[in-house]
Amino acid sequence: MEKKEGALRLLTSGEIGLAKSVFGGSIIYGKVWVHHDSYFPFGLQNRNTAMSPNGELYFRDWYVPDFSKEGYSHRHLFIHEMVHVWQYQRGMWVKTRGLYSWLANYSYELDGSKLLKNYAMEQQAQIVADYHLLTSSGYAVWRNRFGKEVTYNGNDYADVRKVKEKYEKVLVGFPYK
Repeated sequence: MEKKEGALRLLTSGEIGLAKSVFGGSIIYGKVWVHHDSYFPFGLQNRNTAMSPNGELYFRDWYVPDFSKEGYSHRHLFIHEMVHVWQYQRGMWVKTRGLYSWLANYSYELDGSKLLKNYAMEQQAQIVADYHLLTSSGYAVWRNRFGKEVTYNGNDYADVRKVKEKYEKVLVGFPYK
């Protein structure tokens, strides 16, 4: 594994395939750079924090040469950050909102009355990444990651059919061509 910070690369073909399974053609993949570095000068980005404030991905300790070849934790993080790329490419002020992400609530409820666009920026990223984890890795992995990667806040988590239906209702039309 590449450990030296300072590396810069485009998305791998595997990462593009992984992202396309979620976002289809709604992202311009050739514009997405992956940095093994701090976004902030002097290494001020927390080592365990990933960031995507400008349509590019910045990883420190979580950097890997190809997220598509890693386990579900890395893939979940990659999809979460790619949501921010998607948001950025659609005109959301990711950088400005991201400055306050340490204050943001990443947990969410799926009450059936909101679409993805009605959730806050970090919640949108979590919803998409959590749903991808559920559908790609299965219910057992999704349930096991509660309080870790998965931030779903609902008392019906044991009913996988109901939970999937709730996600699908929130994500109807996503990724909004």
